[in-house]
Amino acid sequence: MDLGLSGKTAVVTGASQGIGRAVARALYREGVSVALVARSEERLQEAVRHIGGKSRAEGASALYPLVADLSLRAEVERAAAEAIRLLGHVDILVNNAAQAKTGNFFAMTEGDLQEVWQVKAFGYVRMVRALGPHMMERRSGSIINIIGNTARTPTEDFIIGSMVNAALVNFTRGVSRELARHNVRINAISPGWTMTERQERALAMRAASEHVAPEEVERREARAIPLRRLVSMDEIAALTLLLASDVMPAMTGEDVILDGGATPAI
Repeated sequence: MDLGLSGKTAVVTGASQGIGRAVARALYREGVSVALVARSEERLQEAVRHIGGKSRAEGASALYPLVADLSLRAEVERAAAEAIRLLGHVDILVNNAAQAKTGNFFAMTEGDLQEVWQVKAFGYVRMVRALGPHMMERRSGSIINIIGNTARTPTEDFIIGSMVNAALVNFTRGVSRELARHNVRINAISPGWTMTERQERALAMRAASEHVAPEEVERREARAIPLRRLVSMDEIAALTLLLASDVMPAMTGEDVILDGGATPAI
């Protein structure tokens, strides 16, 4: 399927590793010029090298690393303005930067609670506020929020993250009407347990504590999923490409669950 993305431009947050890097790589391979936003300059440079360097196919697309702390409003606004300057305009925004805090709710500090809300909830909202008017003025654009299926099925060790995810699903749906009046679409993807670098480390830690191989822990978790497999980062990236394209121009305000059938709720 020709997605018609070649020559477009995108901003991807949390792009130095994991899902964000997979999304940036997929966009770049489609001929999209991408501004990669993350806090660590070292990891951003590594991501650029991993994805493919500064140019592709006779300059058809380019990669621009932008260091920014999205928990700070001034940093969000600076990154958005710099992305517009480097890219000329922004066609696609992928919000992915997150701060995951797991563990006992009552053991978390006030700082832990605030950090999760500032990085993910306010980070997403502020990026939309920073780049949404630019897209509305151009009467073109697609925004994709990578959220998470715990918005519907909160877990005991991820209560704050689940609250943030639920808030972002409602934000996506709520703001879609105003954006739609200017021909700008916004959708969300809520993945289930995805095999990212962070999850690999978590599996390794659990395996070590139980004195079993990491593969055994992964198989155990997969057995609880109807399709008996975890989500891959490339699957999320592929769905992001579809939502970023104009293949389904009537789709906006939706939250697409990608979790192997694990979510039991509506």
